[in-house]
Amino acid sequence: MMDRWLSNNTVVKVISFLVAIMLWAVVNNEPASYSTGVGQAQASTQLNKELKIRYDEKKFLVDAPSTVHVEIRGSKDLLAMSSLLSPDNFEVFIDLRGYESGRYEVPVQYEGLPHGLDITIQPSQVSVNIEEIKKIQKNVQVHLMGKARGYTKAGEPVIKPQTVTVAVPESRVKDVAFVQAVVSVEEAEGPIDTKVPLRVLDRKGQPLDVARVSPSSAEVYVPLVALPSKMVPLRVQTKGVPANGYKIDSVTVIPPQITIYGSQSVLDTMSSYTLPEVDVSGWTATKKIQVNVPLLDKIEKTDIKTAEVTVNISKAEEEVVGSKEPDSPVGQPEQPINVHESVELPIRVQGLASDKTFEFVKPSSGRIRLELQGTKESMEKFDRSKLTASVDISDNTPGEHTMTVRIANLPPDVKVTNPGSLQVTILIKEQAGDQHVNS
Repeated sequence: MMDRWLSNNTVVKVISFLVAIMLWAVVNNEPASYSTGVGQAQASTQLNKELKIRYDEKKFLVDAPSTVHVEIRGSKDLLAMSSLLSPDNFEVFIDLRGYESGRYEVPVQYEGLPHGLDITIQPSQVSVNIEEIKKIQKNVQVHLMGKARGYTKAGEPVIKPQTVTVAVPESRVKDVAFVQAVVSVEEAEGPIDTKVPLRVLDRKGQPLDVARVSPSSAEVYVPLVALPSKMVPLRVQTKGVPANGYKIDSVTVIPPQITIYGSQSVLDTMSSYTLPEVDVSGWTATKKIQVNVPLLDKIEKTDIKTAEVTVNISKAEEEVVGSKEPDSPVGQPEQPINVHESVELPIRVQGLASDKTFEFVKPSSGRIRLELQGTKESMEKFDRSKLTASVDISDNTPGEHTMTVRIANLPPDVKVTNPGSLQVTILIKEQAGDQHVNS
């Protein structure tokens, strides 16, 4: 039975309390016959104690020291008893109830120690600053961090509540700039629905620690929307010149087109996408290289990261010049920088009779790819969206016909370097239908 009692926490606490009461009674009622005539042994203890502040927290904010130094002196027995009976009850505090806004020197008080103990508090009074709380209304601003996964972007966030109350000392009201909710959309694959803490920031974007916001958090919903996109041709430029006696025949890029993503206003200004320049200085043979696709200004994403550029190099035709010093480059004019680009166009068929049909034999896709070359200035000027490719079959009878594609709106200073691609084969057929017999 005794073991069962001692294993019960409540019983142990009661017994400990009774023992403490008995010790206190012995110390305070000890018969004179037990006195040694010298007096009980004295002792002291020192500690840093939290300084409690009693004030109207709903109306004021208080700036005051957080701790004070306390020395407690008395008999060893009484000190031991007080450590058992009053550690949770012993409190050092200042009472500011009844004070208004301002700076004050107020006495430090204590309570919760048994009689018979002496206490010294340093400092015995402290300086405090009391400020009335001002409450202002602020709209919550959502700050999105990171980028969503895939070809999406964060849409307009929805926040609840939209307006919160900021409690701040009267002297700091002007420092409250905005209330912010930070939401990360990094690698998000779908809409974000989350609850985030709110923070009050000053005009420099730094947290304002003396301010309190209510409520302290907000619910934020961030939709993900598809990024506007546009497909444009890839452009590649060369710099430098091949070795003496060699020339550039053509430059091709695979893939010839790229899909770019960004705001619609930015995409509307883009008619092509330029790769970094390829330096062909001193080349004597055709080369195929991988070129990293850069993320141009205000373009958020692209559908490819690298492109394959092939520069076809061949020997230049020898020129017959009466007296020429091939080893001396002095006096040779500087060669202009040529720009090469691939453009793919659908072939329009014109002049088809109503009783005939057609199909493309070569190329079967009905599209041709042109390799264009021109100076940097000429390539930048012309509008590729106006280029058209067409053939006229109005005078052709049923059967296969090879004909030349006509390219319209190509500037005179831009040339096609693969003219063989302009030859196409088309099969013209009689259109199937009801046969009529004359009687």
